[in-house]
Amino acid sequence: MKLHPIAAAIAFAFSATTVVVPAATAADKALRNSSATVTGVEFTSTPAPGSAAEMAAAYTRSSAIVSYGDGSRKLFPLSHHTLFRSGDRIGGGEAGLVVDHAGKPIMTSAPDGKGERAKGPFHAYAPDANSLIRVMDGKVEKLFLITHYEYHTEAPLASGTGTMELYAQLPASMSLARLAQDRRSGALTATQMANIDMSGIGGLWIPCAASLTPWNTHLAGEEYEPNARQFEHEPLESMNLYLGTPGKTAGEGGANPYRYGHLVEARVDAGGTAKVVKRYAMGRLATELADVMPDERTAYMGDDGRDTMLFMFVADQARDLSAGTLYAAKWEQRSADNGGSANLKWVRLGHAHEAEIKALVDRGIKFSDIFETATAADVKANLEQFKDFRPVFVYEGQGGRGAPGSGMKQEVTYLKLKPGMETAAAFLESRRYGAMLGATSEFTKMEGVTHNAEDRKLYVAMSYIEAGMLDGQNGERPQDHIKLKGDAKDLVCGGVYQSHLSGAQNDHGGQPIKSEWVAVTMDPLLLGAKKPFGQPQGAYDKCDTERVANPDNIKYSAGMRTLFIGEDSGNHLNNFLWALNVDSGNLARLLSAPAGGEHTGLQVVPNLNGHAYVMGNIQHPGAANDLKKYPEAIKVELRKKIDQRGSIGYLGGLPAIRPKNR
Repeated sequence: MKLHPIAAAIAFAFSATTVVVPAATAADKALRNSSATVTGVEFTSTPAPGSAAEMAAAYTRSSAIVSYGDGSRKLFPLSHHTLFRSGDRIGGGEAGLVVDHAGKPIMTSAPDGKGERAKGPFHAYAPDANSLIRVMDGKVEKLFLITHYEYHTEAPLASGTGTMELYAQLPASMSLARLAQDRRSGALTATQMANIDMSGIGGLWIPCAASLTPWNTHLAGEEYEPNARQFEHEPLESMNLYLGTPGKTAGEGGANPYRYGHLVEARVDAGGTAKVVKRYAMGRLATELADVMPDERTAYMGDDGRDTMLFMFVADQARDLSAGTLYAAKWEQRSADNGGSANLKWVRLGHAHEAEIKALVDRGIKFSDIFETATAADVKANLEQFKDFRPVFVYEGQGGRGAPGSGMKQEVTYLKLKPGMETAAAFLESRRYGAMLGATSEFTKMEGVTHNAEDRKLYVAMSYIEAGMLDGQNGERPQDHIKLKGDAKDLVCGGVYQSHLSGAQNDHGGQPIKSEWVAVTMDPLLLGAKKPFGQPQGAYDKCDTERVANPDNIKYSAGMRTLFIGEDSGNHLNNFLWALNVDSGNLARLLSAPAGGEHTGLQVVPNLNGHAYVMGNIQHPGAANDLKKYPEAIKVELRKKIDQRGSIGYLGGLPAIRPKNR
């Protein structure tokens, strides 16, 4: 087995004293159920793909080296398992099936710019988040897996010729699967499946990542909120498909853009019924996910996209996300080098209960009810008339300028808040309002967040570091908080930042923030880099094949002292799942996805009846849109060898991880 150099050194050092434990043996069972305390976990590294067969499939060659309190070390080979794929039928349900408000399969998509529609039924090939949830039914433990599906990639045209890209052309879905566990081997199996009913919240919009809350609920983010300025005058057809209101704007009874772009919380009862609610008080943004801190009140939200913000929500009460205060971060730069460093200040946007925000949406509030708008040309022509308007340059939401597929260049807009609209702006136009109040809106491209409670650290993935984050590249942006220096070809490979979490902090207005988990700094933990000259691996890669490129999904394991990092990279042909030990700094590649696939759905399950798991999905493998820039040998020939259905699964082979008391 070829190892990463650091991992190879670790394996060599342990070779004399390490016991290799194969899966599903009696010794393995006894070890997994022992009370031995884990004192450390390291991983050996899987080699990058070296053949077309490896480029076309998911695989791991890694092992976990587990150290115990009694001085022993044991080597556990990892294995990758697929629970199910998009379209699989399990116990009467179909994975990723796209349905309307009545639960019936949708048979045609919303029209594209040419008026073309795709033909269904549709099974979304982009599974994103997972939450493995354990529920007690009396003395019986039941296992459930919530999975939501971000979007479908493409489907045949209804006209019968060609295919159609389907991003944002369909409503989304969320499934609930019943799982069974083989207690001896640890193997998991899906035995039942059904879609979770979204009719009570008006349907689900482009859900991205998620987290399992400390109170055992699935907290999902609706990403790339629909641009309410645009959809005040145009029908939001993808959600009209769900509601059965084709061709209607919100004012005519169609889908209201302000109903989408929120956190969605799902709870499962012992009978296997899931109920969902939208958390309107947590703001409306391109939510990657919300990660809840140990106080069970403070949550951080990654705002996915370019020219976005970092948000913090502090709930009024623990385990209750229905009411609280919303903040947006301001970057106060300390250094421009090596990814930059800053102190963070927090701009208070407002306080609300979700009932009052939902009431605004139910009454049909519109973008024009909240803001007056003007263009740069308007302001230039009449400075006096527009003196009270403030310039903002932010991601506008799906369908707006700068959105994927919009064909429109992002530009500055001048806004003036209408009287009495502060609360509406804070919770329905969180990014625009945050920019008006002076929060930093240059983060590009922000993705997932996770935390390390023991070290009081927040980790934030910045998938691509580019555009307004770079010194001298601010363009027409009205503010320039982030001014990073360095080679743009290195920075575009992205990185992961870490923030120190502290109490006794005040907001930008001098008012106390009622949380002991406030992020006060932001510094790089690791950075990608351009591909070194002559590197033999990854012939099609633009970023270093042996380093993380364009991190997206991240999850931290306290027991393993490990940050798991999933890539969504246009600079690695094959995206990788990495493990970073935060103590040793060892970085190991754990899993390679098929070309064009993205690693999503990360969740660490530290101890399920003597076994540990890293849950994970592979989203849109072999998607045409992700491979279109590559030569024919990749986008045509290699693509033919790839199963293009999304897969939902896990890394197995790990023993239960019982962390020592540090």
